[in-house]
Amino acid sequence: MSKKITLSADEATATVANATVGDIFSTAVSTDSAVTGMYGLAQKALLVAGGMMVNSYRLRGSFNPLIK
Repeated sequence: MSKKITLSADEATATVANATVGDIFSTAVSTDSAVTGMYGLAQKALLVAGGMMVNSYRLRGSFNPLIK
């Protein structure tokens, strides 16, 4: 089961709740929350693929990182 961990305002405690699919996107750039489990792995894979697409566009002008 994937969990969403959110750091409290005092930075001493955290709350844990079940994660939803929307948490994959909402915690991608968050500094005080994270997702774990399969949703965390999916989030990391999406970030890597997005980075590959941006770099491919910068180098070749195409969003497809698999072509030369």
